[in-house]
Amino acid sequence: MGPEEKTGSVAEATWEGKAVRQVLEGLADVVLRQTPYRRVLVSCYERPIHPGSDETTALREVAAKGLLPGEERDLPSCMSGTSEVSGGKFQERWRVGRSYYFRAGDTPHFVAPRLPTRRRFSRHDGWAARDLLVVPLEADGHFIGEIAVDDPRDGARPTPQSLSGLEEIASIGALALRGAECLQRMSAERQLFSFLAGNGPAGLAIVQADRLRYVNDRLVALLGYSEKELQEMDPWWHLIHSDDRPTGIAEAGWIVSRPRTLRLVHRDGGPRWLTVEGRPMSFQDGKATLLNLLDAQEKVESERALRDKAIRDPLTGQFNRHYFAEAIEPEFARARRYGRPLTLMMGDLAGFKKVNDELGHRRGDEVLREVAQLLQGQLRGSDWMVRYGGDEFLMILPETGAGLERVAQRLETAVQVWMAGRAEKTPLGIDLGWATWTPDCTLTVAQLLEAADARMYESKASRRERVAQAPRS
Repeated sequence: MGPEEKTGSVAEATWEGKAVRQVLEGLADVVLRQTPYRRVLVSCYERPIHPGSDETTALREVAAKGLLPGEERDLPSCMSGTSEVSGGKFQERWRVGRSYYFRAGDTPHFVAPRLPTRRRFSRHDGWAARDLLVVPLEADGHFIGEIAVDDPRDGARPTPQSLSGLEEIASIGALALRGAECLQRMSAERQLFSFLAGNGPAGLAIVQADRLRYVNDRLVALLGYSEKELQEMDPWWHLIHSDDRPTGIAEAGWIVSRPRTLRLVHRDGGPRWLTVEGRPMSFQDGKATLLNLLDAQEKVESERALRDKAIRDPLTGQFNRHYFAEAIEPEFARARRYGRPLTLMMGDLAGFKKVNDELGHRRGDEVLREVAQLLQGQLRGSDWMVRYGGDEFLMILPETGAGLERVAQRLETAVQVWMAGRAEKTPLGIDLGWATWTPDCTLTVAQLLEAADARMYESKASRRERVAQAPRS
């Protein structure tokens, strides 16, 4: 049989690809049974080549029929170094019909049979022992493989008429080979998708009609649900935390408009931050969406930690003045929108310098932390507090305009009780002042701060006067 020469071996590449292999074996069997040729080798190429060109390719698969046991055993070694195919061998001078007939002694060495037949042919001007006939497998004007035959039963040379049956087999074989290659490629793609989906870092899901039709193992691990539980969830977006569900989530295109970092609900009830990106796709003859879900928990927590570091005082853990400058305007705008009062209350620790002087700055820092926690504990959940500087604290009290004397008294009493329980008897108190915005007020935030600060210093002066007038023991 006669594939051409090349460096390397095709032994390993020859027998892979089940679908293509079955087509080649079927073709070889049909040729052997329905044509006069007793030996046949069918092959497909790595890539298509154009006849008569300088293009080269390699054999990807081969199937042989009609060889004797010894020839079958010798075929792999005979093919070693012979698997390169050149478009140059398909020239008009060797063409018969749609086939190519290579006569012994009249053809390049690279198309001579590697396992020449042992028969002796006696017909005058008939087939010779080292002749070879090649019928291309043609698709779209290119050759994608070939059928190579020799050893005709009648010993006759081929003619266009005698080759019509064999060439018809080759035409059908080319169509079958294209289909098999497509099937094999699809199978390889499915295997690759299955591998990547099962072993990649991302959770994957296919959404169709508000249900998860496919989920990979990574998504199961991320959310804690079983595959069955996820696929039975209806609608699927119940997985998304209610605070992160946009209006119209079920509308087509929401999840594919842009990537989003969302909280999804873990099976244990806790939130899990995932970055979700969607792509439209076709699935089982219907429109669907492929979801790519990446674990963003560590990223969100890191970003939150960095933001906390930027907006919080490192000593007390309370908000800093930078955060106050960002957050007070939205708070003020909300008060104006709803016509609700907003109070800013300033607090200064009386006697704190003496704590630092007598007990040291380390103990002074501990006192600041403890007092900050104490004051925060006296506030409502909607209130927030800022370390405004040194031993000064600013408390923002939304929807608070009345009863501020009671609030101040509660804070002062809390500090006094806390101080009384300390081992050190260094006196410590808190001076408070406040200013309130109401709908009929024209003060700005800066003016409110000035008014609260002025009132705090009035409170400080009043306390000093009381201390000065108190009888000495």
